[in-house]
Amino acid sequence: MVPQGGSGKSCASLTTGKTLWTRPVGVKLPDRDTMASFPSPVVSVAQGVVYFYSPTGDLSGLDLRTGEQVWRDHVDTGEARPGFGAPQLLLYEDVLIARNGSTIVSQLPRVGD
Repeated sequence: MVPQGGSGKSCASLTTGKTLWTRPVGVKLPDRDTMASFPSPVVSVAQGVVYFYSPTGDLSGLDLRTGEQVWRDHVDTGEARPGFGAPQLLLYEDVLIARNGSTIVSQLPRVGD
């Protein structure tokens, strides 16, 4: 399964190409002019969750099968500064790593507890 679409609102099967669900992702999406600075979502196959991160620090986790929001949080990464690239969301095992400018914050989402 892979998130698809410019707005990140749909999830499709990699094997069939069929859209599995479409819904809001739980973070404020930027307008089309600033969409290039929106971090790519990351997928935790082990947790069955796709995570989204907005440049304002909002985090959201959606169930891969249903699209239901199963987790959310907020991190303070400050304002993006020129020269540091677009914000990023990375996954290391079950830990989310959010980067905005020179600030890096890690989170261990508790999903399904």
